[in-house]
Amino acid sequence: MTFQSSLKSDSSFLCRDCSRHLVRGQNLFFRLVVIGCASLGFIAFVFERSSLYVLQARQQDPEAEFKKLDANGDNSISAGEFKAFRPSRMMPDLFKRLDRDGDGSLSLVEFQVVATMGSKARNAGKSVESERPLALSEPAIAKGTTTELERYRAASEYSARHAGLCLLIMKDGEIVFEQHVEGSSPEKAYQLASGTKSFWGPIAQVAISEGLFTLDEVVSETLTEWKGDPRKLKITVRDLLSFSSGLEAPRRLWAEKKKDLYKLVLELPATAEPGAEFAYSEVHLYAFGEFFKRKLTAKSNASAKGGERPWDYLNRKILTPIGLTNLRWVKDGSGDPAMGDGAVLTARQWAIYGEFLRLGGECKGKQLVPSERLAECFSSSRANPDYGLTFWLNKASDKPNAGVADAAGAGRMRSSDQVSARGIVPGKLPDLVMAAGAGQQRLLFSSAEKLVIVRFANADMPRLVMAGKYDQLDLTFKDEEFFNKLLEPARDGKEVDRSPSRDERLVPR
Repeated sequence: MTFQSSLKSDSSFLCRDCSRHLVRGQNLFFRLVVIGCASLGFIAFVFERSSLYVLQARQQDPEAEFKKLDANGDNSISAGEFKAFRPSRMMPDLFKRLDRDGDGSLSLVEFQVVATMGSKARNAGKSVESERPLALSEPAIAKGTTTELERYRAASEYSARHAGLCLLIMKDGEIVFEQHVEGSSPEKAYQLASGTKSFWGPIAQVAISEGLFTLDEVVSETLTEWKGDPRKLKITVRDLLSFSSGLEAPRRLWAEKKKDLYKLVLELPATAEPGAEFAYSEVHLYAFGEFFKRKLTAKSNASAKGGERPWDYLNRKILTPIGLTNLRWVKDGSGDPAMGDGAVLTARQWAIYGEFLRLGGECKGKQLVPSERLAECFSSSRANPDYGLTFWLNKASDKPNAGVADAAGAGRMRSSDQVSARGIVPGKLPDLVMAAGAGQQRLLFSSAEKLVIVRFANADMPRLVMAGKYDQLDLTFKDEEFFNKLLEPARDGKEVDRSPSRDERLVPR
């Protein structure tokens, strides 16, 4: 063998030997990576479990812990105050997980959930919700005869058994009953969801009375980008406010809050002829909102005054005069209030608005909304007899989609799913009107009975709706059953007053 051939042979052997070692090294490396990842996963699992054990250990007396963290004594824990809670250092997302209603603070009910977070259901990644029933606190206000109070309590207990958070009853302008579950309070504000929609019918009537637009005005004269579409070209203000514009109603518009919803809805296709089909969705109101914005801008340009936006107009014309100021709104990606579902109010604040409507748009002797125009909001629309202009009515309807929350909801019935066939309360209270929101939020009023009712429910509603998890909402509350308990035939009874001594008559909270 020559020297050159020997060198080639040795080189070939060395290459094969190196390759074998390289393969072994790669296998060893990948094994170490797998073992490392598994170890990190195990450590994370142990860390999470240990954090939950710490939570459980600290939560033997959650109420005492809550009071300790509530530094400013406002019956809620802010994100800053929550930093003093030691387990939050081990679980950085804990505050967000507990803040079920998304209002940026924790109520006692939300905070108490940490006592049950170590269960198997929580580790499976399910909703962070207390498995214990929410107990009712003593009524904040209770006035009336013994029989009346029995009926109020029965209705409140029924509401609480079906995810109710609070119930307020007002008679002739005075709060006669108010009861909350533990952790809620008269000061606690909740998102109205679609209950927000019912602000816009009345304020539209104010604008109409001032000559800003008309109900039967074609909105494409202002939303000029619609002129090229044969269906959108014909949509009127009435179509938008009666939710029969024909615009496509995306199921998950709630989850698009990072976008400019006012611009987004303008690009949606029209899937039906205007005025023909009812679809309970906020798309109509965002389109109306953009139309309203442009009308107000044109008015300000003509008068050389500073421009208003729809919510500014609402505040100036209705909310501020009736005593509702500095209300909080959930906003969309443009930074503007979400007109379809974003208002956040206490039960007493919503009741004030309901009483204003019950009185026909009058407050302190001043007619803020022309009574005959407000009455149009409570008249049946062509596409759905049990819906007017942004309000549900106590009338039967056999129209398509009359009781469906949105056309794309694929069978998800509206919170009050009996309305479409039979009315809110069949055979009773024919003038009953309702504003209703996801999770069975309620504002109901009857002028004949001098009655206003507010109900909040499903503390986890905003988060679940944002996630599209409608099936995790408790929608077992029935308006008919509730009113059966509230309106049982009265018996003579002795007058009872168990309310605080201070005057609660239409006082904003």
